[in-house]
Amino acid sequence: MNEWKDNKYIPTPKVDYNEKMIRQQYEPMTAKEQYDLKMEALEEIRQSGIDYCSCPEACPHHGKCWECVLIHRGHRDHLPYCMWDMVNEKLYAMERLTEGSMKQWKPHKDGEIPKQFPCPPEKG
Repeated sequence: MNEWKDNKYIPTPKVDYNEKMIRQQYEPMTAKEQYDLKMEALEEIRQSGIDYCSCPEACPHHGKCWECVLIHRGHRDHLPYCMWDMVNEKLYAMERLTEGSMKQWKPHKDGEIPKQFPCPPEKG
């Protein structure tokens, strides 16, 4: 999707891992510089004319992020499809903190502590 315009190579702006959005969040700069860089990235994405909605559903809210997020927040059943990859990355990283024990974990019943992970015997 990259293109040439006026003898200049114009790369297609990315949504996920967008370099400008990452820079505005992590590089030291003033609040105004952060805002300007974020708005520049958003404008590049908007002007590209590319459909960045990753949802496979052809619904009336496709590509209308604020509507989609508002609906998902309203019914609170699941996250919008475009958020799944980001959330799964975070959950995977968190799961690694417990050395993959999520496969064995079971939900608690009435606040009781599950016994599937026995504690080592107390020394005493």
